[in-house]
Amino acid sequence: MSFWENLKIKLHKRVLRREMKRNAGVTRGSSPFGQAMKIGILFNASEQEQERMVMKYVERLRNKHKKRVSVLGFYDSKEDRTFDLFKNYSLNDLDWKMIPKNGDVKLFMDNEFDIVINFFDKPYIHGDYIMAMSKAKLRVGRNSNNTDAYELIINEKQKDSTHFIGLLDTYLKTFNQEPNEPKPV
Repeated sequence: MSFWENLKIKLHKRVLRREMKRNAGVTRGSSPFGQAMKIGILFNASEQEQERMVMKYVERLRNKHKKRVSVLGFYDSKEDRTFDLFKNYSLNDLDWKMIPKNGDVKLFMDNEFDIVINFFDKPYIHGDYIMAMSKAKLRVGRNSNNTDAYELIINEKQKDSTHFIGLLDTYLKTFNQEPNEPKPV
């Protein structure tokens, strides 16, 4: 990595630590999946297969589980694109420290989701920034180096979104189940 890349990353981390201290008052925790009503999803819109799987998962959450789902896609290019099904940001929306400066990203971070999920299959520092600054109660991600940005990290070797969705469903449904009440005899 070049000197400038290292400098950008160091400055990014410094800004992130400072911002996380300001954001420390956000109440974290989780509720049973059945009670979670607002879900946020962050994903890489540059990968068509991931987009297809995420949108299929969003439809299932909306139709089968009756969740309100907000989706934010990252387009890994300086070319501006418009997506009809979700809000997005691109490399043009990142400042030189790799911090997102897009209004849609700000709205996404300020939304008080019950659960926010990062579908990126590799670490992006701007993705971890969004997750760290999110006001969501439960932040879930995969394969991240920034453990302060998440309450639950699912480390997996496969980069397959279908596999991740299966693990996600399993963990979210068993991670925080309502306690079983003993039944009187």
